[in-house]
Amino acid sequence: MTDGRRPGAGRIVVGIDGSSAAYDALAWAYRQAVRTGDGLHLVTTYELDSSHSPYAPSYAYAPDGRTAAHLSEAESRWREERHLAAQERTERMVRDVLTAVRTAEEGDPDITEEVVAGGRPAEVLIERSRHASLLVVGSRGLGGFRGLLLGSVSQQCVHHAECPVVVVRHRNR
Repeated sequence: MTDGRRPGAGRIVVGIDGSSAAYDALAWAYRQAVRTGDGLHLVTTYELDSSHSPYAPSYAYAPDGRTAAHLSEAESRWREERHLAAQERTERMVRDVLTAVRTAEEGDPDITEEVVAGGRPAEVLIERSRHASLLVVGSRGLGGFRGLLLGSVSQQCVHHAECPVVVVRHRNR
């Protein structure tokens, strides 16, 4: 016999991007998880670096296949190093925000973290909402137009998430 709850019920998904509104969203979700006994699943994304490689122009001047292969290998290492650095920065940001919230709030909910490389934030959060009891996002993230009440990610989540959505407005607005 089932209790009528959806799969993932009891899990609050929180979108984190390093903005003040995302911090407030995490703090709200943290307090909610403590009250309800739900777990928290923190989700953040980062863009894969699309910068042009310093090696790309060299291919045109490579005198032979061996030199071109060496340049290709060097470029792959360069891209991998940039990817790892971006991932480490993102993971550190999530840890720092979580540490700040844990210091400011009471309780100790079960917390998992997920860092997604190259994912579009709204698409990733909407996908995670399929297995959540609640999705929590900040009203405005780091991008775009500061005057808007809702950012594009929070607006897409409100319209397309498969669970209830809480949009937390930054307290200084």
